[in-house]
Amino acid sequence: MNQRKIVLIGVVFMLAVRILLADTAERFSAADTAYRQRGDGARAMEALQLYRKLYAESPGDPEAGWRLAMACYFVGFHHTKDRKEKLKLFSEGRDAGLSSVKYAPGSAAGHFWTAIDMALYGQTVGAVKMLFTLGTIRKHLEACVEADPAYACAGGYRILGAIEENLPGILGGSRAEARRYYEKAIAVTPDEPVNYLFLARLLADDYKDKKNALIIARRGLTVSAPRADNFEAIETIKELK
Repeated sequence: MNQRKIVLIGVVFMLAVRILLADTAERFSAADTAYRQRGDGARAMEALQLYRKLYAESPGDPEAGWRLAMACYFVGFHHTKDRKEKLKLFSEGRDAGLSSVKYAPGSAAGHFWTAIDMALYGQTVGAVKMLFTLGTIRKHLEACVEADPAYACAGGYRILGAIEENLPGILGGSRAEARRYYEKAIAVTPDEPVNYLFLARLLADDYKDKKNALIIARRGLTVSAPRADNFEAIETIKELK
């Protein structure tokens, strides 16, 4: 194959990728816009319904799968009080997430939201169920970190840390490991206040180190102001204050 043909193939490939990305952005535009306004419960529900429709139309599309898993987490966790409804949402999100990683095994988003919905489902059912699925949850979080350590503001590291922090030592939990994960999350995304909050709480509650907890909390308050659509970061700033 001569040099000209190689260059031509490369150009065609790049154009195809751009067209695919543009098509993806257009298909999810309305749902993504609604999700960015998820602090409003009505908009969060709208995003969920739109993602459901897109996923139903293309159940083999990993982009649709992880987005639905993400919306199920948010509505179930932030806007749903009924236990049965929570379980339905987290179950739906888990299944959509598993579908996503089936078709895109290297998807950080797919693994992350699958882990989140699995964890919340287990937590809602009860501690025993959570323990049975913990190994699988960890594997999804580790796969997320391997694919993209910065995804969800280093969410993979942060949730791995939360597991270590909350799991009793007799069952393998480690406060030292939790601290290491939180510090990794801060190193990867130093402009994300949520990571500082998790570390500050660990230092204050488990290490009884109020002095350093306060230092970390103050560091979290010095980061750049979060975007208007970063609901979690905005809420975290309030807690750090």
